[in-house]
Amino acid sequence: MAGVKQFDRNDVLDRAMALFWRRGYEATSIRDLVTATGINRGSIYATFGDKKGLFLAVLDHYGEKIAKPLMAELGDPDPNRAIRRMLDSIVTRTSDPRYPRGCLNTNTSLECPNSGDQITRKIAEGFGRQESAIYGVLRRAQIEGSLSSGVDTRAVARFFLAVAQGLNVVNKAVADPEILKDVVRVAMTIIGTGDRKPRRTSNVRRKDTDHRR
Repeated sequence: MAGVKQFDRNDVLDRAMALFWRRGYEATSIRDLVTATGINRGSIYATFGDKKGLFLAVLDHYGEKIAKPLMAELGDPDPNRAIRRMLDSIVTRTSDPRYPRGCLNTNTSLECPNSGDQITRKIAEGFGRQESAIYGVLRRAQIEGSLSSGVDTRAVARFFLAVAQGLNVVNKAVADPEILKDVVRVAMTIIGTGDRKPRRTSNVRRKDTDHRR
């Protein structure tokens, strides 16, 4: 169409995502987006509606490009290893200089908790999906017997969600992967071993003691 600049949508979303991730939603202007994406203001409004519309599209793009591979780590058949891989994946990403510090979702929720119902809802939905995926892994662990049946799997899923987001928050302030690795190592100790059969050694020793008497 005459007068409309053609562009690669994914490339524009990549560039906008990097800018929002680095500078934050509130601090990013339309002018900044025009410079970063290489498309004009009219194309942004015609394609995405406004800055919020572009940001919502960026959140979806972030979910596919960054969050989805992270969630895929939970598909490991070993439940304990699945959660460890998810957390390790966050540490690996935060150590990669190609990506801005922290997490776009976490940064946004901290930067502007009142940024609007659509943005807040979309981020909350993402956190909810992550919690549900972790919960599924923990329930599988209980069924397989590698996690005690007495563990509150919903509470533990929420704990690991908080750990995952906490890693992003710490990375935002401190660029030291060793700190994050320590957090992961300690967090993993919360998952106990599965139900075990009672040990009989104590009974044997008690009988031996009674016989000697």
